[in-house]
Amino acid sequence: MITSEFDKFSFHDAAVIKITRGDSSISIEFEGAFMSKEHAESSDTDWIIDQGVLHLGNVSKEVALFWYNNIEGKPHPSPERPLDEITNLGFNGVLFDFGGFLNRVPWAQWQVYATEFKIEIKGKHVAHS
Repeated sequence: MITSEFDKFSFHDAAVIKITRGDSSISIEFEGAFMSKEHAESSDTDWIIDQGVLHLGNVSKEVALFWYNNIEGKPHPSPERPLDEITNLGFNGVLFDFGGFLNRVPWAQWQVYATEFKIEIKGKHVAHS
């Protein structure tokens, strides 16, 4: 499991397969993320992560919003699965801020307040440029 250098991953266009919530944890099964060769555990190779799980730990709060316009996010109609495609994902040490689509409709936002992560890679292949 990888627990460092979150900024060396990209989840752009990654599919969310399943979300599981536990006691102060959330596990997100995904397909199609990217791991940069700049990551310490990459073996100096760019990787496409075919299947993996992003485990968020020490979760204290989550907020799911759906943007019907560009003025204000509204309570999400499906907060248990706020998105199925990630367009962007940032982490600042206390907040994972997801943006993306649900059923091909933009824009969904999911904010998960958590301080720990583990990335479990179940399948990967070399990214060719």
